[in-house]
Amino acid sequence: MRDLPLPGGGWFRLAEGEAVLAEAPPRLTAPGAPRLATAAATPSPRRPAGLGALHLALGGVALAIPAALAEHIIPMPPLRPVPDAAPGVLGLAEDEGAAVLVLETGFAAGMPAAAGAEPPILLLVLREGGRRFALPAARIEAGPAIAATAGFQAWLGTPEARAALAHAPAALDPPPLQPVPQRHLVLFRAAGMELALPAESVVAVLPATQPLPTPRPGMAGLAAHRGAVLPVLDAGLVLGGRAALAEGPAPLIRLALWPEVLVAVERIGGVRALPAADVTPLPQRDGLVAAYARLGELPLPVLAPHRLGAL
Repeated sequence: MRDLPLPGGGWFRLAEGEAVLAEAPPRLTAPGAPRLATAAATPSPRRPAGLGALHLALGGVALAIPAALAEHIIPMPPLRPVPDAAPGVLGLAEDEGAAVLVLETGFAAGMPAAAGAEPPILLLVLREGGRRFALPAARIEAGPAIAATAGFQAWLGTPEARAALAHAPAALDPPPLQPVPQRHLVLFRAAGMELALPAESVVAVLPATQPLPTPRPGMAGLAAHRGAVLPVLDAGLVLGGRAALAEGPAPLIRLALWPEVLVAVERIGGVRALPAADVTPLPQRDGLVAAYARLGELPLPVLAPHRLGAL
């Protein structure tokens, strides 16, 4: 058995006609030299890996900043000067609609003169002690925490840093999002008009169906759904327009009424969720139109189910 090199690196060993990956290359020994017993290889301890710092560079200045302080990185924005600012303050920038204080990167590293040697293209926004501030950079890389990371944390407690950060605005968390009350409407077309019904009044929507004829006046026929035989009304005739069943089968809407009824329409437009504030009810309670919904360019009439499905 001998070890052979693999193309691209590594070694393998032929054992009983099969290639087996070798853990290490063969050790070369001089002819006749005694073979030394090798102890079992013990894996060397690995250093803990992680992204504990952001490494910032600008014009010869290098800073290692704890990643826990970072909020995000944005392109370098325009700055507005701060009147009567402390040393180290470059100005104010806008970030996500809020003000953020921008400090000189060299000032934070104790090298204020070196900061102007390279134009910044990035801005690292930080949060510390309830305040938001930022540092310009030409390059920002994520990496492990090093000894200089603790040095930046210590610099934040110096009198110079505290004087500059006194101009930093408070870090205000955005208010929690409040759920917006919604109304769900079933859109349909009947009598040539775009209309809607409250979704809670609709039990089901049936595909195009031709009802069985019935001699009862005012009724378009009978249709079966989920084991029940229900009367069918034609919404076009109820609305004083063209019958939805004039040219054959039409979609049916099963209304949650008692007694239950199916209503034939020209087309089903699906279910649409709207803010409740966009649905304005009418003062009258017994009209066919119960409300108007703001949808698109024109208001959409929302019909009263008990009036549309009245037998």
